[in-house]
Amino acid sequence: MPSDTASIYHTNTEDKMLFKAITVGDGDLSFSLALKRAYPQISVAASTLLESRSELCRTYSNATVTSKELLEQWKERVIYGVDATKIEEKITAESEEQKFDIVLFNHPHLGDKALLESEKRHAERHYVLLSHYFYSAKSILKNGGRIHICLCGLQPQTWKIWNAA
Repeated sequence: MPSDTASIYHTNTEDKMLFKAITVGDGDLSFSLALKRAYPQISVAASTLLESRSELCRTYSNATVTSKELLEQWKERVIYGVDATKIEEKITAESEEQKFDIVLFNHPHLGDKALLESEKRHAERHYVLLSHYFYSAKSILKNGGRIHICLCGLQPQTWKIWNAA
């Protein structure tokens, strides 16, 4: 862990959350739960594109247990129907206090099998996805906050992540 971020994972003497994170596109909410378990002192809001808890639980077999733990044990927020390219439509953060220190999006994908026919088209569409995600994430990000994206293999190069940002 970089030394400049190590202090964000500790609470103050009043045991308040000093660090607010939101996950975007966390389909079954398992990453959000793992993050909360690993760092119980941070606030983790979880979001998914699915429209409701019942749809989430029908789609993912583990989501009933995962969402229940996030909501009941950890008292965290789960926000449904969040499009990573239009975050501000579901989450309003008008004051700095309502904003997040970090917005995380792991392994984004469009889920369009037709894109597999052309690597060039695939890369172009994901470049657009990332561009819109970066723009949208800024609307809920604190001053000095971070936007995180997790990609694999050659995706950063083929999707031109630096240009998208």
